Amino acid sequence: MVDRYTILAGCCFVLLLVAATSHANNPPVDDQDFSRLLSLIKLQDLQDPLVPFGEAEAEFDRRQNQENIAYLNKDQALIHNIQGRLDCDTPNWRLNNSSKRLLVVPETRDEYALLFERYCRSAVDYLLTRIQMPSPYDRIVTFTGPLPTVPDPMPPTGMTAYLVHNLVDEYVEEYLFFSENDAQRKIKIKLSNRTFSGEIGSVTSLLKVKAENHFEFTREPYTVWQNSSSNPLDVFIVPIEETLHILVRPYTETAMHAELTAFKPSQLDQVQQVVNDWMAVEEAIVGGVVWQVMPDIWTRYVHQDQQDLLSDTLIEREEQPRYRWLRRAIEVVTDLGVNQALDVYSDDPLTFRRMLDSATLKAALKPTDTLPH
Repeated sequence: MVDRYTILAGCCFVLLLVAATSHANNPPVDDQDFSRLLSLIKLQDLQDPLVPFGEAEAEFDRRQNQENIAYLNKDQALIHNIQGRLDCDTPNWRLNNSSKRLLVVPETRDEYALLFERYCRSAVDYLLTRIQMPSPYDRIVTFTGPLPTVPDPMPPTGMTAYLVHNLVDEYVEEYLFFSENDAQRKIKIKLSNRTFSGEIGSVTSLLKVKAENHFEFTREPYTVWQNSSSNPLDVFIVPIEETLHILVRPYTETAMHAELTAFKPSQLDQVQQVVNDWMAVEEAIVGGVVWQVMPDIWTRYVHQDQQDLLSDTLIEREEQPRYRWLRRAIEVVTDLGVNQALDVYSDDPLTFRRMLDSATLKAALKPTDTLPH
């Protein structure tokens, strides 16, 4: 549920959009009972083993950089050790590089892994049948690690969904310390920060901006979902939400491309702003559909009342900027209907974006259109 963006400066830069799965050869059995997942989700979280998922990418995190510098300043024993080894009272230093990568904790409990895998396949098959769209996946598979070599980024077909217990962001900074009088002698210090981010889904798209504002989009051929969360509803939502992100992402990218081409940004933060704005719109259409579909999925597969969970989850998400249009989008999708809302977005995401403004909702529709109730 995360839409991850990392910007790398250079001759081009990469924005990682973050942000499911059906198993075509494994159709679901109708009315399966997955309520047992509610109990499994409450089990104590696994913290290890931590397995690298994909390669580390160059990235600078200002907040974590400041924390690392504060840590170095407080560790007087380390500073004295560096002074002694360099034979100087005031060593020079510089940040040599910084990077970020995704680590995962595999699900090693057989019952938990199997039930979550079965639920993901069933729920996504149900979604795809309801919205009448083809599956973008080759398979859903429980990740056991390590990640096999994957092909180059590709369009959203033939994807693999890897199911894990936890997702962990690892941020690493490498510092070089040296003496002003002896630049050849250097001491290398690496600091690693690991964070259980709370984001339980990841879909990665790449936006490369080359010379003369030439924009190129590609996508990684896999997605990652975790089966643990403080809010159990998030676990049940993740296959639906990430599947929708994958299906509507090409339309979002088309809209981004049009705005970036017309805008001709000259600075990195201008590109980031366009990306952030459009990802909020994508979160809106996805969230609007999720809130229409989940009650049916919950009734069919969990057989319990979910209204309080849905209400609490909506409140939690509205605290995050990328979900700023979610409540309005739920109203729009409710009025239009799931399939018509997706049709509007696929035809012209800008029209849907205008619909999120209640003042322009009626103006965005044709005079002869009526909203279904």
